[in-house]
Amino acid sequence: MTKSPDVSWILDELVKAPHARHAVLLSADGLQRAASQGVHTDMADRVSAIASGMQSLSRNGADFVSEQETAWQQTMVQFEDGFLFVIAAADGAYLVASAGPQVDISAFSYDMAKMVSRLGDELVVEPRQQQAGRP
Repeated sequence: MTKSPDVSWILDELVKAPHARHAVLLSADGLQRAASQGVHTDMADRVSAIASGMQSLSRNGADFVSEQETAWQQTMVQFEDGFLFVIAAADGAYLVASAGPQVDISAFSYDMAKMVSRLGDELVVEPRQQQAGRP
């Protein structure tokens, strides 16, 4: 497997948005690939697993939204003290970010989408390969 480039710097840029808090890039199978400053490894790993499950559950609700096949784009969860956003980042990757309750939801979602389109292929996470001699 090729090593993914370090994109932590752009996650740090994203969390400079008004009321933004944290950001993590994760693989589709729930492994954290990069995190903004202040996100320790345990938190990044936990949030990556949560976000992977959230997008999977959300994706399965598509037929509730439309009778036609429709692509999942974003999941947002509101808490008393803020929001958690999950969006598709690239093939095999998702971006999860949090923000405080005063965040402009539309502007922050736009910032996330703009960041994803700006980085494009740098965010692609190749599927894990089995190591020789391992089942």
